[in-house]
Amino acid sequence: MDIIGKKRVLFFAALAVTSFLANFCWESLHGLLFQAHPGMAASGYVPMMLFMALMDTLGITLLYFITALVFRTWFWIPGLPQLSFFFFSALAAAYGVEYVALFVLHTWKYLPSMPLIFGVGLFPLIQLSLTGLLSVFVARQVAGNG
Repeated sequence: MDIIGKKRVLFFAALAVTSFLANFCWESLHGLLFQAHPGMAASGYVPMMLFMALMDTLGITLLYFITALVFRTWFWIPGLPQLSFFFFSALAAAYGVEYVALFVLHTWKYLPSMPLIFGVGLFPLIQLSLTGLLSVFVARQVAGNG
């Protein structure tokens, strides 16, 4: 494998690892603002957080690929147009997931301490955008400009 191929593999590995770790931490902390979570045993809470972090990692990877398709390059350089598209796409995706989980499927409920924006929790709303951008920046630093 040539040097560019190695950098690309390194980029996607770093994107996935960073995304997973950032989202596991985020999920674990903001999970305390959901109704059922504070009283859960660790044996149930930790696997749930691991699963949610995995789903967030898949979502961020998908959003990265959608951004790559829109800008017609698999390894887009984080400029304002790409970052804006990624950020707002992640916000829209997060809002959709939260709205459906809260109001359609009734999968979870927030505690009163969760700040709300347009009926959904602030922290779940901004999670994919912020952890996704962090993951892209870290992956670019790890892999270089490959």
